[in-house]
Amino acid sequence: MNLSRIGAWLWQNRKVIITAVFAYGLFQAIFYLPHGLAVWIIGLLVVLTLGVWWLSGFSRNVRQWVWLLLEIVWVTIGGLGFVIFNLLSPWAFQLAAVLVIVVIFWLMLLYEEYLSEGSWPVWSFSILDFVDLLTFFLVSSSMLLAADLFNLNFAWILAGFALQVLLAVNLRFWREKMKSRRKWFYIVLTALVSEEVLWVISFWHRSVFLKAFLTSLIFYLFADFILHYIRGTLTVRVAVEYLFMVAVLLAIVFVIDWLFVLQ
Repeated sequence: MNLSRIGAWLWQNRKVIITAVFAYGLFQAIFYLPHGLAVWIIGLLVVLTLGVWWLSGFSRNVRQWVWLLLEIVWVTIGGLGFVIFNLLSPWAFQLAAVLVIVVIFWLMLLYEEYLSEGSWPVWSFSILDFVDLLTFFLVSSSMLLAADLFNLNFAWILAGFALQVLLAVNLRFWREKMKSRRKWFYIVLTALVSEEVLWVISFWHRSVFLKAFLTSLIFYLFADFILHYIRGTLTVRVAVEYLFMVAVLLAIVFVIDWLFVLQ
C-alpha cells in the first residue's frame, strides 16, 4: 500500500522531480567543472524554463507561468552567487546546492497547486515572502561581490539592483492581488528609494554582507509600508512596530559587525 502511494506521488510530481534532478546535476557541473561555467549556467536556465513550461502543460499563455519562471531564476541566481563567490568547501557546496534545489522543488510544487486550483494557500504567503527576502539578500551580496571582484562600473550594479526590486515588488503585488491603478508608481518609488540607499552605502567601508543586509531590510520595510498603505491598514501602531523591529535588528547587526571589526 505504501509503495503504491509512493509510486503515485512520484508519478504525479514527475515534472518537478525531473526538473530538480537535472538542475542539481548542472549545479554539480558548475562547481566541479568551472571552465564551462557559461555553458552550465545557460543549460541550467534552459532546464528551468522547460520544466516550468512543462509544469503549465506547455501553455501558450505565458502570463500563466512567467512569474514562476522569474522567481525560480531569481532564486537560482541567488544560490549560484553564494556558491561561486564564497569559495565553499565541497561539503558546504553540497549543503548549499541541496538547499537551493529543495527551495526550487518546493516552489514548483506550490505553483503547481496554484495552477490547478487558481489560488494560494494562506499559510504560504509568509514563507514565500521570507524566501524572496532571503533571495534578495543573496542576489544583492552577489552583485556587490561581483563589483569588487571584476571592478565593474557601479552603474551596472544599480541597473541589476533596480531589476531585482521591480521583480520582488511585482511578485508580492501579484500574489496578494494588488490591482491599484497607482501600482507602478509605488513600484518605481520603491526602486528609486532602494537605489538611493545602495548608492549611499556603497561608499561605506564595511562588509558586503552588511551592506546587502541593510538594503534588504530597507526594501522589506518600504515594501510592507506600501502594501499596508494600499490596503488601508497603515496605522501608527503598525508603523511603530515595524520601526521598533528594524531598530532592534540594526542594533544587533551593528554590534556583531563591531565585534568582528575588533577581532
